[in-house]
Parts: sequence; C-alpha cells; structure tokens
Amino acid sequence: MQLLWSQLMSHNKLFEGLQKGDLVNCVENIFTVDQFTSKMGNDRDVAVLRFRVKDKFPAIDMMEFIEKGYPFVLDADISSGEERDGRYSVFVEIERSKKLPGQIKNIIEGLTALTDINDWRFRFHKEIDGNDFSEESITENIPLTPDEYDTTLNEQRTTDVKEFFDQGTAEISVDENLNVTFRKPYGSPPLTAELKYLGSYSEIKNNLPGAIQVDEASASQTVFLSKFLGNYEIHKINGEFLVRNGDKAAVIKLHKG
Repeated sequence: MQLLWSQLMSHNKLFEGLQKGDLVNCVENIFTVDQFTSKMGNDRDVAVLRFRVKDKFPAIDMMEFIEKGYPFVLDADISSGEERDGRYSVFVEIERSKKLPGQIKNIIEGLTALTDINDWRFRFHKEIDGNDFSEESITENIPLTPDEYDTTLNEQRTTDVKEFFDQGTAEISVDENLNVTFRKPYGSPPLTAELKYLGSYSEIKNNLPGAIQVDEASASQTVFLSKFLGNYEIHKINGEFLVRNGDKAAVIKLHKG
C-alpha cells in the first residue's frame, strides 16, 4: 500500500493535500454505478458512480481528489446538502466504454489508500444485492457500451418490477421511461404509475422526505391501491406511494386519469 501511495503522489501533486489514511472511517465501503442520472450527458453514454461520506468536508476533499487526480473523470460533485441520515454523496461521472473497469479500479486504488477500505462492494442501478468489487466483476455486471446499457436496463427493470409486485394478479409491463402498467384480469381498467425508486425498505424510508398523508382522499387512494395491487403495506407520502414488500420497497407516482 505504501508503494501504491508513493506512485499516486509522484503522478499528481494534488495528492500532497491528502495523506494516506486521511479519510479512514469517513466513507462507506459500498458504492453504486448507474443509480443516478448524469449531468454531463445521456445515461447510456456516461456512467455515474456514487459514494457516501460521513461529513461535508471529507466529501469535498474526496470530490477534489477524484476530479483533479484522474483525467478520465468528466465531473465530480457532492450532494447539494446534508442527506436525511446526515451523510453526503460524492458523484463521479465517467464516459461509458470498455476502459471503464480499469478506470474504476484506478479510483478505488486511490480511495483505498485514503480510507483503508479493502472490502469494497458495488451495486448496479437499482439492484438491492451488491457485488464484491474487482475489475472483472465490473466487466461482468456493468454495461460498457450504450447499446449494452439499453439492453441491460430494459431487461433488469422488467425483472425487478415483476419480482417485487408478486403479491397480486395484475399483469405488469414496464416501458423505457419507468412507467409501470398494471392490468388486472376480467376487464378492469389498467393502472399506470411512474416508478420513482425500487430498493431496500430501510434505505428508502430513511431518505424519503415528508410525513405519511392521512387525509380522507389519501386514505381512499391507499385502500384502492391495496385492493388493486395485492397484499402490500402502502403509505402515501408527499404525493407518492411507498409500497413495501418484506425488506424491499418501491416508490410510485400514479398517473392522472
């Protein structure tokens, strides 16, 4: 590790501002790829990495470390404010290409020296279960071309949504804009909603702003959804519906009409 740090120092003077181990106990060991939308281009062309950091100033240090230390990084930024659990996110944008696995490996090597984390894991898009990090694992699990991205996302979103909404009798279809249509048998009018998020219940609950709406109209909509979708715990929060299925949850926004 000392040799790695010396090599990093010799390649970029930015590293003089941070010392080995300066971000120990500041960064979570799980990062995501393609969970968030790119600011620099189309998501099919740009991969977005997201790291979670305990406090604002370590997040700023980490952002600058990545943005100025790796020429292939298109942009690095932090979340606009403190998140619900008090942490901050660092977002890193990289062009989607066959070079991506090696480029992510380079970043992780630098962060390992700063954080002393050796058991990195990552999650692709909205998947719940993570993968142990390696260059090979990135190659196997992350789409490296725009066409691969389109194909992978279409297949994954349909599978994930159908597996989540498995408590009812509705036939489910998902379009490229994450609009989910539920069609009940026996001629009931279909129900269409925008899928805002699908992931772990605890993570979504902790980050979803607003209180449960208990007014008469909201209660009526919640009862309707429970009957239409199946055996789920459903709450309306800030105009959207939090749907729970065990330790997983989805946030949907109903279309009007």
